Amino acid sequence: MTQDFKSAEYASAALLIALGGILATPLAAGPLVLLALIATIMMLARGRRNGMQRLGEQTVAGRNMLMMAFGGWFLAEFISTAVNNQHWQNLDYPLRFLLAIGVFWIIRNSALRRINFFIYAIAASAIAAGAMSYYQHYVQGMDRVLGWTNIPIYFGNLSVLLCVFAVIVLAVMRQGMSKRMRGLLFFAIPLLVAAAFLSGSRSSWLGMLALLVLVDWRRANYVRLLGGGLIVATGLAVLFALMPELTTRLRLAEATHDFQRILDGNFASSIGYRLQMWWAALMMFWSSPLIGIGSNEFQGAMANLMATGTIEPGLFRGETNFNQAHSEIMDVLATKGVVGLSAYIALLVLPYRFLGAISKSPVAEARAFALMGQATLIAFLLYGLTLATFKVQIYCAVFPAAVAIFTAMALNYADSGKAGDSHD
Repeated sequence: MTQDFKSAEYASAALLIALGGILATPLAAGPLVLLALIATIMMLARGRRNGMQRLGEQTVAGRNMLMMAFGGWFLAEFISTAVNNQHWQNLDYPLRFLLAIGVFWIIRNSALRRINFFIYAIAASAIAAGAMSYYQHYVQGMDRVLGWTNIPIYFGNLSVLLCVFAVIVLAVMRQGMSKRMRGLLFFAIPLLVAAAFLSGSRSSWLGMLALLVLVDWRRANYVRLLGGGLIVATGLAVLFALMPELTTRLRLAEATHDFQRILDGNFASSIGYRLQMWWAALMMFWSSPLIGIGSNEFQGAMANLMATGTIEPGLFRGETNFNQAHSEIMDVLATKGVVGLSAYIALLVLPYRFLGAISKSPVAEARAFALMGQATLIAFLLYGLTLATFKVQIYCAVFPAAVAIFTAMALNYADSGKAGDSHD
């Protein structure tokens, strides 16, 4: 093994472990971005000697897909920033998407095929998430735990997403895995579910719908699907009836109360705030439909709409943190217009289609990584319904790195034609 190959493999392993760690311990966000920067520099410095073409046509196709998806997202923010004379610091978060192309290259170049690195990272992150949740809720008395984040919804979302990864690996690879690896994943899942539950975040559970990516709709037994869905729905109804504290923890009764207040014309609630912000975002979009008003102008535009009574006067009085529309789609429309919406759709659809082809690989590990990538895309789409995810630092580190890592790892295994060392 050459020294270059060793260094690439070590860097790949670090990226893979950092990705697992960041999901439950967001303090790893900085190191992951640093690793992405190093990977990108290595790609540029050694690109002539270790070109994409040498790594195969699939590598070139993957690189091009990421350049169109991630580069398009960066370009949309660049255009909006330039036309609206905004601060160039707006490019900080979308720049991380471009760095992830280097992450893809360094893992692909190393031909890393060690899924056990990621399984260990999932287990370690689950233990960290579970321990922090227990301490914050039962020792510190926090009603909604937030882990190492500053908002419970972030912690809940990432815990659920990591849980989805564990379920996917078990579902696809269980038969070929060692008892130790299966045990680690079975141990991690309840810890991550508990962490998400104690976060009290309703939208976190939307991430569980990412498991739908496991279903091949062309070959699905719809009778079993319908029957299984009815059984699950009935079971949940019974569970909520027997344990009413669950509805309190998941804030279901609060949601019902919020809707009733909205019907009475009172928008002073979690859901009411969002509805008002979405309406405000639409007003901003119509004022500049092509390239939006620019990210820096959202808060000022909100103030103007309140002053004119377009949205509920006084509803956000004293609040200063409404710098996003609490919906990725609505925020994109308001700040980047049609250009941004097109880039957002491409950001999700292009990687999903690419990973969909790899998910049919005969190699179980390749399918597992491809499905985790698709699940990431679905989860962020769902999370983005009620939160502008790409205006949050940790999400802008997790999303592009996860998509790049899962794509590269899936290709590595698909090319190998055999399993890696996940049977250890």
